[in-house]
Amino acid sequence: MPLLRVPTLLKYYLDNQIETNLEGATVGDALRDLSQKYPNIHSHLFDNRGQVRRHINLFVNTENIHDLKGLGTPISETDIIKIVPSVTGG
Repeated sequence: MPLLRVPTLLKYYLDNQIETNLEGATVGDALRDLSQKYPNIHSHLFDNRGQVRRHINLFVNTENIHDLKGLGTPISETDIIKIVPSVTGG
């Protein structure tokens, strides 16, 4: 099963875990599995149109999914998916 890692800021929505195993053949499948297992995280990752929020970056191992096939990026059992929120400030 692919492993998902979230930043400490989001662990509250995963029952205080920073890692969880997910099922799915693509990043989109894995995120649907995540939303089913932990429904409270869904609105923090997706907007009301079902699109990943602009400030959320998703990586498979070290590759940003924007450079791959987006949510359709295939994943294997040994892959690590990372959620990395953008950092802004002024």
